[in-house]
Amino acid sequence: MTLKQVAIITTALVIVAGFAMISPLFIRADETVPKQKVLLTFSVAETADAVAWCQNLASLLDDYNIGAAVFIPGRLAEQHPEAIWDFDNNVDIGSQTYSNADLTKISDYSIKLQEVEEGKMAVDEAAGLDTKMFRAPFFKTDQDIYSILSRSGILADFSYENQYHIYVNGKFLTFDVKMYKGSDYSPEFFSTLPTTSEPFIIDFDNSYSIFSLQNFFSGLNMEHFEFVNASQFVGFTLTNRK
Repeated sequence: MTLKQVAIITTALVIVAGFAMISPLFIRADETVPKQKVLLTFSVAETADAVAWCQNLASLLDDYNIGAAVFIPGRLAEQHPEAIWDFDNNVDIGSQTYSNADLTKISDYSIKLQEVEEGKMAVDEAAGLDTKMFRAPFFKTDQDIYSILSRSGILADFSYENQYHIYVNGKFLTFDVKMYKGSDYSPEFFSTLPTTSEPFIIDFDNSYSIFSLQNFFSGLNMEHFEFVNASQFVGFTLTNRK
């Protein structure tokens, strides 16, 4: 083998070795980093600032292009439909009875049914919707809840803190889910959680100020998350906009 041939072979080996060293960098750059799927839920109580809070929440979610689920009492929607109008198609709207009543304190089945039916109807009529999801106020239900929901045209129930239920083939099925009360945790806590294949829920209510929500979102590592709405979370449409 001549000196020239040795030089050519050596040069070729150096090039191959160099490519082998840098090619993983290009491969890694093209890989899609998995994101943690999260459903943000918001329960609205009938407070003096509820309408402004909802309108500001709608603007904040829009600014961050975040999907979510918002549950509103029927009476609030009936008296102040503007509380719903600003939420875009990426936000699912649900009801939580008509008067935000604790269903466990109502013994009469027909009155409980009326609370749920009229709550859904009021939310629907306020914004031209057909809503299919529900949350019991204060996360309190009893043995009548699924009979009542099925009679009211509800297909998804978020009335429990570590479960949700969807209506399939004539009955409600139970699915476990991890729910965090957002006001109890820092943005850094969520940003450092390991990514899992299972989505989880972060829940807020309107006792948590919009200013605090703004700080919460700005403190999150947004690249770590995929924020879904309730329809995406369960796999079928829960808010039909007419």
